[in-house]
Amino acid sequence: MHEVSLMQAALTIALNQAEAQGACQIHYMTLRVGRASGVVPEALAFAFDIVSAGTAAEGAELRLETIPARCYCPRCQQDFQPA
Repeated sequence: MHEVSLMQAALTIALNQAEAQGACQIHYMTLRVGRASGVVPEALAFAFDIVSAGTAAEGAELRLETIPARCYCPRCQQDFQPA
């Protein structure tokens, strides 16, 4: 399950930023996840609960925004969303 390693990396970034700004608690995290990323949102939420335990983000809300896949056709020079 690569969601655990992704969440650990994202949480490390958030914790470092919080510490750099003098924050002692993270209330929520918002992550934008691409639809074609292969990430399972439910697994990411589960991983967040596990990796945030004992940190400044424990008990924080995880907000996930799903971003649609976007492709580019060099022939017609147009962006499009695949079905």
